[in-house]
Amino acid sequence: MLDTLLSAIFEMVLSAVGTAIVKLFGVENAAEVATAIIGLGFIAIGLTAALLGH
Repeated sequence: MLDTLLSAIFEMVLSAVGTAIVKLFGVENAAEVATAIIGLGFIAIGLTAALLGH
């Protein structure tokens, strides 16, 4: 259950950050910034899995 809750929170935060990045940098730079966000997302998922012991 904690896993699901953390996943939901992570998805909401990632969506909000993505929206903010697009508004700040514009559509033409969104692809470059999205790559960085995806990378950070993978790092966060890895850290979460390591902390929860999966």
